[in-house]
Amino acid sequence: MEKRLKVLTDPISNRIIQLIRVRGEMTIADIISANIGVPRATLYRKIDKMVEVGAIYVASTNKVRGQIEKVYKIKDIFVATKGSKEEDMQMITMSLMGILGQYENYFKKDSADVTRDKLFMFNYNISLSDEDFGQMMQEMYQLVDKYQKKQGKENAKLRNLYMLSAPGGEE
Repeated sequence: MEKRLKVLTDPISNRIIQLIRVRGEMTIADIISANIGVPRATLYRKIDKMVEVGAIYVASTNKVRGQIEKVYKIKDIFVATKGSKEEDMQMITMSLMGILGQYENYFKKDSADVTRDKLFMFNYNISLSDEDFGQMMQEMYQLVDKYQKKQGKENAKLRNLYMLSAPGGEE
């Protein structure tokens, strides 16, 4: 569980996962051509760890000039461990602590400026059927994907955008 959380909160692994999610599937060569700024050896290690923890999987293989090329896809990545409630709670807590750590590091900087850096937090209480909620999430993914494809522009700033689904209180 800790290995999986470490992979899912690693910035490089997260960039790779997002690339694969947006494009549907990618090879190592595709990821390298996306120019994510990591050495090839690091990329191979990150990919191996992501496969090991089940964040991505080998969907198929191609034979290219006598070499086997793996095609990677992502799995649906949810925080739940499919284990015990205690393990799920530990995973959620560790995830939230990781986000808290990012905010702490940000606010330690003299240059921290919430307005300039557009930090925000929204909380919408929404009551939907599972089907409607699933549809809403698909639409949100499509919207984020649209803008994720615009990455890399000269004046772009890296921002973390989290989507969190939490219990809404007593049923």
